[in-house]
Amino acid sequence: MRVLSMAAPGSGLFLPTVPLAWALRTAGHEVLVANNGQAAETLVAAGLPAVDVCPGRDVFGEFMAASHAINMTPPGEPRPRRGGLGLFGEEMAEGLLKVAEEFRPDLVLSTLEQGAGPLVATALGVPYVEQSVRLAWAGSDEQAVTYRHSIAQYLEPTRARLGLAESAAAAATIDVRPPSMGGHDDAAEWSMRYVPYNESRLLPEWALAAPSRPRVCLTLGSVLPLSGELGELAAFLQKCAGLDVELILAMGADQAAALGPVPDNVRVAGWVPLSALLPTCAAIVHHGGAGTALTALVHGVPQLVVPRLADQPANAAVIAARGVGLACSAHEATAAAVQDGLLRLLDVPDYRRTAREVQAEIASRPSPAALVSRLEELVGER
Repeated sequence: MRVLSMAAPGSGLFLPTVPLAWALRTAGHEVLVANNGQAAETLVAAGLPAVDVCPGRDVFGEFMAASHAINMTPPGEPRPRRGGLGLFGEEMAEGLLKVAEEFRPDLVLSTLEQGAGPLVATALGVPYVEQSVRLAWAGSDEQAVTYRHSIAQYLEPTRARLGLAESAAAAATIDVRPPSMGGHDDAAEWSMRYVPYNESRLLPEWALAAPSRPRVCLTLGSVLPLSGELGELAAFLQKCAGLDVELILAMGADQAAALGPVPDNVRVAGWVPLSALLPTCAAIVHHGGAGTALTALVHGVPQLVVPRLADQPANAAVIAARGVGLACSAHEATAAAVQDGLLRLLDVPDYRRTAREVQAEIASRPSPAALVSRLEELVGER
């Protein structure tokens, strides 16, 4: 079976697709991943055959610039048309279609955010499976349906320009959420265990050692630091000087340097893979990205979420509602408020207990390897 896997080129939008691609490869199937720029290079580093469908361009950078232009539009003035999640499909559809026509896949795997996926699959007459990378919504959820429709409408001029037929619906959707947090599992929406992939890096020796005091991870993900949104992080770090914790700052060196000197109990770790770090952590403070939140759930670690943009507020709400952590809105996130939330996570055992319940729930879901046979059946190959 030949499988073409595609996603939008943001780290949180393509990294979660890697484990299923690995599973297909180890089952003996041919897999090609199609993306752009740094995302394509990262996928190659993950051991997957990859192709850049827009060589010489940075489509994710274009998306960020377009989003900034929309956000900076004064109230009452018309907003630029170009932007939003539909931009990924608009800019990458032609390249993806060319690669697909050359590779001739039997199956197309794509995330909702890469709106060209269903167009390409329909053009080739092969099944299309949507692979969700979200925590707050997926599949038949109202928000997912709304996004799917909005992206399709945005891509209508692209579809017409390329002379493509209207895309067919996905043959199935893969949902990585645990059932108690909204995950579906039926004939059309397949439950799959979330397996974290946070890139491969050399681990520092201390990362695997049991800490002598509670270890807390703090990360803002890959997008928020690019926008300069560091909030009161520096003040929070200084307040942590008096806490009996080891605070691990998982952040790029440039952003960490901008914070100035840090207390002795704060370790600047750089981009250490969370899947390797979190097993030794008592809590995590983060921005609310779906990948970060799901990785914490996999390891049963209580979460304090300070959301700012995109789906982060929705993710924070789901986490708080399930009792696996706390949410602190951006306008309430003073250094003192974040410190209070962290101390509550560490002091109240219910958060750890509930997080462990969800951890066990995730472990009971079918692995990516287990879903390979369902994909084989979908294309008539056993």
